[in-house]
Amino acid sequence: MAKIKNTPKKYVGDVEVDAVRKAYENRGFWYYFLVKEGLDNGLSLDFARDALREAGEYLAAGRFKDCNNIEEFADEFMTFGVEKVNEGEITKLTENEMEVELGHCPLVTAWQKLTDDEEYIGQLCDVCMDMDRGIAKGKNMEMELKATIAKGDDKCIFSFKMK
Repeated sequence: MAKIKNTPKKYVGDVEVDAVRKAYENRGFWYYFLVKEGLDNGLSLDFARDALREAGEYLAAGRFKDCNNIEEFADEFMTFGVEKVNEGEITKLTENEMEVELGHCPLVTAWQKLTDDEEYIGQLCDVCMDMDRGIAKGKNMEMELKATIAKGDDKCIFSFKMK
């Protein structure tokens, strides 16, 4: 019996949200097949981790470069995608920490269409979170992953903390 629970509960039927969810799903398909190709050619998941960390550091230096405190970071982080598509909300915001909960993941939706191997889906998710870990590193923060939909939790929960 499947343990992953990933059914959207908010904004269902909203044309804009549904369109972006489909785009995120498409990104999930690309990611899945790129990782699969690397694994099929003898690479370990580390190649994907390294790439996503670098992408995160790139975002830290670009998109998040003018975020000088956690409040500014939170404002930039909470995009339409995070808030609506992923059903995200900031559940804690202090001068040193931001905690986010996501209620839906279109990437997991894509991966569930491609495999029933929930352990592998959990691994793909953790590797994807390396982008956020890279953002944190680039902004001199720590990122803690507390729960994920891909591993059977009801929500994804993670935090960014200033060092």
